[in-house]
Amino acid sequence: MRRIDLHTHSSFSDGTSTPAEVVRLAKGRGVEILALTDHDSVAGVQEAAEEAGKIGLRFFCGVEINTREEDNLHILGYGVDTASKVLQDALADFRARRRRRIAMMVEKLRGLKVDITLEDVQGAHREAVGRPHIADALRRKKVVSNRSEAFQRFLAKDMPAYVPPLGPTAQEAIELIRAAGGWASLAHPYAADVSEVERYAGWGLEGLEVYYPTHTNTVLERLLDWAWRFGLTVTGGSDYHGPRTGREEIGSVTVPQEVFEKVLRRLS
Repeated sequence: MRRIDLHTHSSFSDGTSTPAEVVRLAKGRGVEILALTDHDSVAGVQEAAEEAGKIGLRFFCGVEINTREEDNLHILGYGVDTASKVLQDALADFRARRRRRIAMMVEKLRGLKVDITLEDVQGAHREAVGRPHIADALRRKKVVSNRSEAFQRFLAKDMPAYVPPLGPTAQEAIELIRAAGGWASLAHPYAADVSEVERYAGWGLEGLEVYYPTHTNTVLERLLDWAWRFGLTVTGGSDYHGPRTGREEIGSVTVPQEVFEKVLRRLS
């Protein structure tokens, strides 16, 4: 089995490690192929790539685009041209939509008599603000003890401060990644059904994150079948977010040799 991590986050989105720290941690964990996939941002890619070059780790640029359709319906993009104006303009728009959503959620929290301001949240991020930054602000103010509690009490769907996502559709995300010269993979697809994956493949989806920390053997077998059926590249990643996030195990995914070789060829 070979260790890869094609799904990681840095402090440019909702991670707590710098891009260079992500790279060093991955190298120390024995990761052989790494991608940085910040939410709606590629701003950390250059720092990560430079560090990877220094320490001898195969590194590839990536991005994770959050859609409006479900909180967990995210599209990973690999091999995008980070200088693409089409990509940069779209990601800037998505980040602006994020800020609007977060502002609405902060207002809901204030309506619940929670002592929090937008400045408390915005001061905790470097590029793409999200619900985890609200959670971190609530933790600093000792309203909650961790991100998980913040989501359970306030930020998850059907909770009192929740606002639905404002991102693009899945089709728009896939088409954007392709327009920027990359290829799209469905992130953490444990809740997807076969008709959805088939529809996304019809829109140009080319990969499926089969190997993921919470996937059971049953889920793994189902996703492998779908990847074969629709001709999708099998990928895998830890969804690392860093210390104090509840997603702290970088490089926690291993894949068979055949998968390693195929994904490396696709990335290269």
